Amino acid sequence: MRFLKLFFDALVVIGLILLVARLVSFGLHALNIPFTTIFTDYSIPSLAILLVGALGNWILNKQKRP
Repeated sequence: MRFLKLFFDALVVIGLILLVARLVSFGLHALNIPFTTIFTDYSIPSLAILLVGALGNWILNKQKRP
C-alpha cells in the first residue's frame, strides 16, 4: 500500500509540474516569445497523469477512513 501511495504522489507532482509548464508555455506564446511547444503538444497525456494521480490518492485516502 505504501508503494501505491508513493506512486500516486509522484504522479500528482509530475502532473503539476507539467501543468505549470503548460501555463508558462501558453503565457510566452501569448506574448509572442519563442518557446518550446512540447508542453502544449503533450497536454492530454499530462492531464491524464495528473488525473490518475489525484484519483489514486483520493481512493487510497477514502479506504483509510473507517
